[in-house]
Amino acid sequence: MKIVIIGGGFCGAWVAKKLEKNKNHEVTLIDAKEYFEYSPSLWKLLLDTSIYKHLSTPHAVYLRNTRVVTDLLVAVTPTIVQTKKEKIPFDYLVIATGIDYPIFLKNTRNVFAVKSGQDVMKHTQQVIKANTILIIGGGLIGVEVAGELATHAPTKQIIVIHPFRTLLERNIPAVSGYAKKFLEEKGVELIFNEKIVDYKKGVFLTNTNRSIKADVGIWCGGIRCNPWFMKEFPDSIFTEKKALKVNHYLQLTGYQQIFVGGDVNDIHEEKTAAAADRQAIFITANILRMIKGKKPYRYKPILLPMDISLGRYNAIIVYPPFVLPGVIAAIVKKLVEKIAMLRL
Repeated sequence: MKIVIIGGGFCGAWVAKKLEKNKNHEVTLIDAKEYFEYSPSLWKLLLDTSIYKHLSTPHAVYLRNTRVVTDLLVAVTPTIVQTKKEKIPFDYLVIATGIDYPIFLKNTRNVFAVKSGQDVMKHTQQVIKANTILIIGGGLIGVEVAGELATHAPTKQIIVIHPFRTLLERNIPAVSGYAKKFLEEKGVELIFNEKIVDYKKGVFLTNTNRSIKADVGIWCGGIRCNPWFMKEFPDSIFTEKKALKVNHYLQLTGYQQIFVGGDVNDIHEEKTAAAADRQAIFITANILRMIKGKKPYRYKPILLPMDISLGRYNAIIVYPPFVLPGVIAAIVKKLVEKIAMLRL
């Protein structure tokens, strides 16, 4: 049985790791990168690139019986995945390509997003040398970036601008309030109900005509589904925001042999590593059941705990209505990171 997996992030890597245990299956992992990286902690690289060795591992190290194809994706059809170098047929396909982190500015000089380790490390020295850093977006990534910089680079002027009236607006008020208090006590300037619309000559402009001068801009505002490689499929598989529609078994709508996991599907739950892991478990089990002629398991979204970092020594564990801020939450987050890397 030929099983192809596109994307070597949390969902794709875990599916491949589980499926390759059965040597009767021919498992292929396609990824643009040669390695898995622990994306929830990439903000640590803003000030120290040496940490990257603890946040990444080559696919070939943890996948012993999987063919790893490091190549750029060109197209996907109902029967074949095409990369730049070859066409790969499949009996079952898992799409776990993740999402894009677009920067909505014409001029992106001195502006970057925390989307991959290599992207962040290209700008580490720039961040270290900067006196003023503007963080654009006060959601999960923006707050974690602000917490890291404010804690470990206290002499820098850190500014966070957010288009909503509170940080972490999808969380309960206790979480937003704790993050706000923590950052303000660290000297971070918070600007609410405004958004950056332009960048010229080192000055960021907001929709209210405010000018903010900064040496570096870290874009943490907005994500986008972009399964451009699915042009061979009908429009009915896409949502208005271009996420891929799945049924109750995480199968692409209308295509039982294709599963979609992680950020790129339209499941209504917080797009976190924990959610991607859980979907990977269901996808793996359902492929194995279908091979045996059994009915797949039904996937039901659930509320999962979230651990929001505020630097290395402070964090917030959230499992509404339960909230645990402080050092213990930071220790738990570090343990989760270590366990995730060790299990590969």
